[in-house]
This record gives sequence, C-alpha cells and structure tokens, in this order.
Amino acid sequence: MEQGLNAQRLPRAGRNDVGDVYVPGVNGAYVVEAKAPRRDGRIDLSGWIREAEVEAENYRVAKRLAVAPTPLVIIKASNKGVGEAYVVQKLSDVLPNL
Repeated sequence: MEQGLNAQRLPRAGRNDVGDVYVPGVNGAYVVEAKAPRRDGRIDLSGWIREAEVEAENYRVAKRLAVAPTPLVIIKASNKGVGEAYVVQKLSDVLPNL
C-alpha cells in the first residue's frame, strides 16, 4: 500500500480486548480486527464481525467515548501483500457513509 494511515496499533487487553488497530477516519473512527484464513482456507465472517463489534464496544468503554468506533475486519489474502487484503463490514455500518 502506498498511502499511509494515521493508525494506532492497540495493545492486547485480555478478556476486554479493544481490537488490533484504531484508525481515525474522515467518516468516523474504526477499530480493526486483523485476521488470516486458517490453513484449510476457512474463514468465519460472522464470528469475526461479532468479535470486532465486541472489541469496538470495549474500546468505547476503555476510552470513555460516547459512540463506539465502527468495527472492521481485515482478512489477509493468502500469498498476497497487505494491499490485497479483504475488508469486511456489516451493510448497516457501510450505508450511512455512502
């Protein structure tokens, strides 16, 4: 990827994990849950989205924000660079920003 982002790597927080990366954006803030497919190629979209939602809420609580950041899941594509990763969001999170 050629464009840098003002992203912050988040520390592990155990049971109250707050995600992997925080990214402030033009249309709001995002908490990213970074994933890689299992060796057999299986992915768990609904489980990973649910995990990202919980971690975005944990981030809101930890930072005492009024609104939780939008959860994102970034899935690394096998044998590809970061710029070829996939971004997954719920449609209800995307529509307000279109």
